[in-house]
Amino acid sequence: MRMWQVAILVNLALAVGLGFGYSAWGHRLATLDSEVKTAQAQVERLTREREACFAGAPSGEQLWEGRGIVRAVYPRVLIVTHEEIPGLLPARTTGFRLADSANRGRAHAGDPIRFWLQGTGYDNNMLVRVEAW
Repeated sequence: MRMWQVAILVNLALAVGLGFGYSAWGHRLATLDSEVKTAQAQVERLTREREACFAGAPSGEQLWEGRGIVRAVYPRVLIVTHEEIPGLLPARTTGFRLADSANRGRAHAGDPIRFWLQGTGYDNNMLVRVEAW
């Protein structure tokens, strides 16, 4: 066999080997990436639960923080156009039920606010604290 044929066969073998190795490594990388994202979401959820426990909430409840602008104030509901609340809601306008302990008289339509929601999820949360932003 001539030298150039040997060189071509060696290069071809290296290319095939590297291709298979890279595809297996890329698949493993995608799997690890999804595992890391799952772990990060769990850490965020546990952090919110810990903060809720420190605030005196029952076990299983979480505490979310958000920022937005008050659109309307009703006796038991506050309508807020808010930024994304990670782990709970995308950016939009939402009506939040007010807890008895929330500062109702401090929020007026047009006010920028920081607020805290306490609950177990999207359908079961309540606005527990409001402050000027």
